[in-house]
Amino acid sequence: MKTVMCVIAVLVVAAGLAGAACVPAVTPASPPAPEKKAPTADTTFQQDWNKLVAEARKEGTVMIGSSMGPTVRDALNKAFKAKYGIGLEFVSGKPEEIVPKILAERRSGIYSADMFIGGHSVVANLGPEGALESLDKVLVLPEAMDRKAWWGGDLAWIDPSHFQMMFLAFPSQVLWVNADLVRAGEIKSYYDLLNPKWKGKISFRDPTMSGSGNGFVTFVGEMLPNGLDYLRNLAKQGPAFTRDARLQTEWVARGKYPVAIGLKIEITTEFIKAGAPIRPDPAAEGTYVGGEGGGVAMLNRAPQPKATALFINWLLSREGQIIASQAFGAQSAREDVPTDFLQPYEVRQPGVKYHDQLRGLEITKIKRQYQTVAAEIYRDLLK
Repeated sequence: MKTVMCVIAVLVVAAGLAGAACVPAVTPASPPAPEKKAPTADTTFQQDWNKLVAEARKEGTVMIGSSMGPTVRDALNKAFKAKYGIGLEFVSGKPEEIVPKILAERRSGIYSADMFIGGHSVVANLGPEGALESLDKVLVLPEAMDRKAWWGGDLAWIDPSHFQMMFLAFPSQVLWVNADLVRAGEIKSYYDLLNPKWKGKISFRDPTMSGSGNGFVTFVGEMLPNGLDYLRNLAKQGPAFTRDARLQTEWVARGKYPVAIGLKIEITTEFIKAGAPIRPDPAAEGTYVGGEGGGVAMLNRAPQPKATALFINWLLSREGQIIASQAFGAQSAREDVPTDFLQPYEVRQPGVKYHDQLRGLEITKIKRQYQTVAAEIYRDLLK
């Protein structure tokens, strides 16, 4: 009996093994192939940006025409070179000196400069010559192009072709005094300058050229009642005119002319930091928002186009504007740039209506008209 049971058990086990052998082996499923994602706008931009950076580094430098002082030049060069390894070189001088030189070179087939940093005179003089490149072809950095980041809700274009954009936008303090010689509150209004006590004691930055002197006569002529009469009466005070912004600042600091109209903010900031007794005296009639020297434009046929494009995008970014604003000692047109290093009078105040001398060819034309007006009114004093 035991033998029979063992045989049956062996047969059952054998049958089970045979049945198992007949079942096909199960192959483990392969993992699904990763889904191919279409490139996003962010990845496409980053690839394009990396390509721009690589091409810019091959060019190695940017040649800039500008009237910026050494403090600004050094700050921008140091920051940009540290970030991208690209140096900035400068053709320095007043716009009325640099522009003719650049145009003469271009007529001879020489293209040495890549771009300009300066005021409205850049587009006014180079635009009609067909020498500028629209920045629409250059700006690619979303941060730089973000309209909401800029004062007034848009980039401060000077012209409809977008040849030039202003990146500084600050309340211009046109009246400055030697704090040791002029008491606080002694000059509260532009009309106080007509007091005989200030005769022969006022310096005036030449209003027949681009700059804060021209900004002052434009503001007065446009905003004050009988503004032209005021400018004529001011001529009777015998102001001393100069085109040398540093010399004018020295005059105030030393008390040679204790009152000044139209000091250049960059140089004035430098003197004040060094301890010079210079103080602004804001006038009751208000002022204008300007961006003297703080506008960017690119020349067409630039010899280093990629490096120039990279620099312009960086300059208009928040990082670039922090560097530029602190170096100029003036408020950026970007709303997200800190102003804690500035005095309250140097910062645009909410709710205050300023005469806008920043945007549009119309204001450029008006300022040039007042250059002609000033040349006539102050003819004898400008000799």
